[in-house]
Amino acid sequence: MQREILRDLRAIGCGIKKHFDNSQIKKEFERVSGTHGWVILYLAENRDKDIYQRDLEKQFGISRSTTSKMIAQMEQQGLVGREKVASDDRLKKLVLTEKSRELAQKAGEDRMMAVRKLTKGFTEKELENLSDYLSRMRDNMKN
Repeated sequence: MQREILRDLRAIGCGIKKHFDNSQIKKEFERVSGTHGWVILYLAENRDKDIYQRDLEKQFGISRSTTSKMIAQMEQQGLVGREKVASDDRLKKLVLTEKSRELAQKAGEDRMMAVRKLTKGFTEKELENLSDYLSRMRDNMKN
């Protein structure tokens, strides 16, 4: 059973990759790595909150040094900026640039198309269960 689960998860991942590789907005994202794209979407989805480097580390399960390098690259590409926080001069929240906000909107629309394709025919209860199962699997892989 475990082999089938891994095979199925891999096949789903390949299908998702194929969807985005064939996406009409792919050309606009050619200079944006996959991870940078996920970060842009995360920041866009949480635009009403202050997001810091440590939040990305936790959300994406990556090290402090990797996150720091990634943010520096994204700043160089004009995808994110850092702004001081009034409550603590040591902290700098991450903010999207106009360029990345436009990309996020288009990518969000494309992502919703992929989600609809993936979950076609699922009931609301099945989607809740799937979300729970995937969350547990993700937690299991952290150990």
